[in-house]
Amino acid sequence: MGNRIGTTTNMLASVMLLMLLSACGGAGNGGSGGTDGKGEGAAPNTPKPAESWADKPAELVFHNLSGGPEEQFNQMFGNLIRQKFPNYTIKFIQSKPGTTLPELVALKERVDIVYNSIEYIAEPLLGTGLEYDMTELIKKHNVDLNRFEPTIIDGIRAIGSGKMYMLPILNGRQVLFYNKGVFDKLGVPYPKNGMTWDEAFELSKKLTRTEGGINYLGLSASPAHILRTNQLSKPYLDPKTLKPTFLDEEWKKLLQAYFLSYGQNESFANRTAELKRLPYYTEMTNTYELAMFVFNSTFPWDGPAYVKNIDWDLVSMPTFKDKPKVGSQASPGSFAITSVAKEKDAAMEVIKYLTSDEMQTEFSKKGIMSVLKSDAVKKVFGTASEHKDKNWSALYYDDFAPLSYKSVYELGIEGIYRPLIPDIATGKADLNTGLRNIQELVEKYIAEQQKK
Repeated sequence: MGNRIGTTTNMLASVMLLMLLSACGGAGNGGSGGTDGKGEGAAPNTPKPAESWADKPAELVFHNLSGGPEEQFNQMFGNLIRQKFPNYTIKFIQSKPGTTLPELVALKERVDIVYNSIEYIAEPLLGTGLEYDMTELIKKHNVDLNRFEPTIIDGIRAIGSGKMYMLPILNGRQVLFYNKGVFDKLGVPYPKNGMTWDEAFELSKKLTRTEGGINYLGLSASPAHILRTNQLSKPYLDPKTLKPTFLDEEWKKLLQAYFLSYGQNESFANRTAELKRLPYYTEMTNTYELAMFVFNSTFPWDGPAYVKNIDWDLVSMPTFKDKPKVGSQASPGSFAITSVAKEKDAAMEVIKYLTSDEMQTEFSKKGIMSVLKSDAVKKVFGTASEHKDKNWSALYYDDFAPLSYKSVYELGIEGIYRPLIPDIATGKADLNTGLRNIQELVEKYIAEQQKK
């Protein structure tokens, strides 16, 4: 989970496995249930009843862009879909050398549905020309987009310049996890929901000290996760020009808040130098030296082997004083029907099923953050999970920041700035100089990619 690809893959695998375990029997209500028929007779464009698509035999080929094997796919999706849609033949092609999405396109192999987190689905989908505007299918199958968290739908539309190239299935956000044992050892009160970044820094100072031969550290964060979902909704690239934005003032504010304020402490800087990276969740869960870590809300299920070793809890991500009640952006996992899908109606029925109120409620109970805005779904979060006693109010304490524009270059850009953040955070590199360096490297990368 230490690298960006592995973290995304493992997160989706573990969370989707919970989706399988929490599957319920009914299809649920995917939308409004209305029709487009006018007058007494059915108009030619009147949608068929959903049952007709579910009853009709269909073959669907899935492709996990993160590269998981077929066994993982069956645990995550395949068995669940086969149970609900026994007339569907469900196939899977693993993404690996020789069968990546671009290679499948070159081989003219059909793929009906691809899936990944929203940050990493745009590059392979749009880059291979398989994008398909699902807007009409969404209407045809009565999927009410007003049920969804609006920032997610707005973000998906931004990726597609108004078109709906995907629909979200699960959600996540950044929160602040903490090791109670460190707080207890140092006699410091636990953090609370609603802290500002200034308050988090002050708390961090009390926790960054040597006690019993251990150099305790107060706070850290995962650079790619916190920056891609930043609270100012700042994109890596300007959506109109595709020029990097790292010289804009917002990036200075973000890096100052997320890293520099605590990163230049001598103990933190020395530990970062030893690790050759910023302190990560392992320093909270394995070596017990880190008190607080900002990370994915899915972490307790993504890394159960780690959290079982500590007495932990969570609170909402700290906020900026001038942006109260604005938390991180959402980080949804999404399904996209491709342009070459043979049975688009069947594919849409699968997506409709997974986003139904009933299914999303069951997911929420098991600790899978819903993509819906329903208060009823949110209230049952984690109630059927092994972590039901934790402070899950943290997930919905603040609003979601608007989803920033996600380009086809997200993964490459993160690969550029990620190794440069530790030196900026600890003061080894000047903030302005560091951002100029990132800007120049990203400009060069984009230019190279555009020549291909």
